[in-house]
Amino acid sequence: MLIPEINHAHTAMIPQQQKARGWKRGFIVVKPNCSVQSYLTPVYALQAAGYPISAMIIATLQAVSGAGYNGVPSMDMVDNIVPYIGGEEQKSEEEPHKILGRIEGDRFVADTSIRISAHCNRVPVVDGHTACVSMGFAGKKPSRDEVLSIWKAFTSLPQQMKLPFAPAEPIIYREEENRPQPRKDRDADKGMAVVVGRLRECRVFDYRFVGLSHNTVRGAAGGGILNAELLYRQGYLTPA
Repeated sequence: MLIPEINHAHTAMIPQQQKARGWKRGFIVVKPNCSVQSYLTPVYALQAAGYPISAMIIATLQAVSGAGYNGVPSMDMVDNIVPYIGGEEQKSEEEPHKILGRIEGDRFVADTSIRISAHCNRVPVVDGHTACVSMGFAGKKPSRDEVLSIWKAFTSLPQQMKLPFAPAEPIIYREEENRPQPRKDRDADKGMAVVVGRLRECRVFDYRFVGLSHNTVRGAAGGGILNAELLYRQGYLTPA
């Protein structure tokens, strides 16, 4: 399960997967739930900079395209919010542990150090999943300026490799108090960037912010393309 900016090293498990399944060729690599991608990269950037996070409360506002709505059925969402999406809360609470985990020997070990509580809602937006996140740090709390500096400077292997579908800036911060917004920000950098805003103090944890990603690009086809580009450059995929 890959977000290439976060756990590109996990592809090293492919030979073990092939061995365990008796495969001489082929392997299975998947992208995570589309809503996870609207906030996990900013969280990982802080962890990688030495500020481990211990707890998060997340409320997602997920677009109708994520449900496959089209035509007349999409009228269900007019003047409406559905406060339940089957399986989404469980995925939002469990998949980050896998992505942030590590390899020990021949197996993955999940990172369960972050306690996560998620509320997932379907909202009348065409494309773009938004997440409102409150987070608490396990140790020293960075200053707001430090958080913004970490997000602005963050790049990873896809950017170093200059993969064609990788966003030049994986995390784009908007200073306006009313951003990000799906209609205005979901297409940032080919629809592959995570757009973040409203970083501010939290009265329960340490900070809160709003994240946005394009669910049918970064969270779907585009994320799959980026995975394939990474696997090709690492030598796991070869031309037919």
